[in-house]
Amino acid sequence: MRHSYFFAAISLTLLSGCGMEDTGPSAFNPATNVDLGFSTFDIENTESAPDNLKHTRFWDFYQGIQPSGSDDNADNRETANEIRSHVDRFIRATRAEDGNNYRKVRNPLDLINQIIASNQSTNFREGRKYISQRIADEEAGTYNTRGNGALIRFTEQDAALRDLALNEKLWVYPTLDWRYLPANAEGNSLEEKVYRTIQYVSRSVEPEEVDAQPELVSVLAGSRFDANSFVTSGYNKPEFATADYASRNFGSIELRQEFIRNKTDTLFIKSADNRVLDLNRYDSVNLNDLSPDCLRVDLNYVTSTVRIFTSNGEPAALETPTADSPNKTSPNPAYCDNLPDSEAIVSWAATGSTERQ
Repeated sequence: MRHSYFFAAISLTLLSGCGMEDTGPSAFNPATNVDLGFSTFDIENTESAPDNLKHTRFWDFYQGIQPSGSDDNADNRETANEIRSHVDRFIRATRAEDGNNYRKVRNPLDLINQIIASNQSTNFREGRKYISQRIADEEAGTYNTRGNGALIRFTEQDAALRDLALNEKLWVYPTLDWRYLPANAEGNSLEEKVYRTIQYVSRSVEPEEVDAQPELVSVLAGSRFDANSFVTSGYNKPEFATADYASRNFGSIELRQEFIRNKTDTLFIKSADNRVLDLNRYDSVNLNDLSPDCLRVDLNYVTSTVRIFTSNGEPAALETPTADSPNKTSPNPAYCDNLPDSEAIVSWAATGSTERQ
C-alpha cells in the first residue's frame, strides 16, 4: 500500500498512549484536559481571519475535481457534483454560489485544526512548544492526551442554550497526539519527522435521540510534518495526511493526501451502497446491478487529472503462503486501491490547484 509506513504509524500512535501514565501531565507528556466554549462550531472566512477555509481538509480536493477544458461536459460535471454531495454529508459544507466550492464547513477535524493553529488553547500551545524543544534537543518526545487520561471537550454555546442534540453542542476528542521521531529512531529510515493524530468520537445517546444527532460518528486523522520546519504558531504544512470519517447512515470516506513528490489527493468511498456516483451515465461504463465495494477517486495536481477506479468482491490482499511464511499475504492487483492509471473507468482534465502543482 502507498505510504504504508506513514499510515501504519498513525494507528501505532493512537494505540501507544495506552501504556503510559494513567493521569496527569508529566515531564515527558504535557497533555492535560482542555475544555473550551465557542459561539459557533462553523468555520468560514472572516475579516480578521480571511484564510480560514483555505486550511480546511477538503479545500483543494473539493474545487480541484471540477472538470476543465475539453473535458468540461455535463456527465463529468454531474459526477464531480455527486462526489461533493457525498463529502458534504461528512464535513457539513455549505456550498458557494457556483456550487464548486464551499463558503462554510462544520466538522470536528477542521475545527480542532483551526484551534491548534490559532493558539486559543494554552495546553495545545504548550504541547507544540514541548515538541519543538525536543526537536531542538534531538530527543524523541510525545504529547498524548490518551496517555494522560485527558480529554478535549468543545462546547458550542448557542447550541447549548437552545438545547440542541448532544452531538450538535458537544464535541469530545479522546486523542490528540504529537510525536517527534529523530532520524533513524525506532529503526525507521525517515529523516526528522513529527506525527500528529487526532481522534473524534460522538457521544452515546438513548435510541430515541439518535435521529436528532449529526450524521458524523467519528473521525481519525493523521499528519506527518518535517521536523526541521515545525512551527509553534499558525499552521504546520504536512507532507502527508489522512482522514477517515464514519457516519451513521452513509458508510465512511477516507481522504489521503500527499503534498510532496506526487502531490495527489485520493478519496475512498466505503458504503453499504457505493452507488453514490452514477457512473452508468458514461457509455464506456457498465456496472450492471453491482455496487462496487471499493470506489477510489484520484486527483493528481501535477497533471490536473481526475481518475475513478472501482472493484467489487476483491479483497485488499491475497494469501501467498511460502514455506518460510505460511501466513504471508500480498496486495491484490485487482483491488481498486492497487489498480494502475490505465485501469481507471472514468477520467477527465480537472481544475486542480496551482498551490499544489
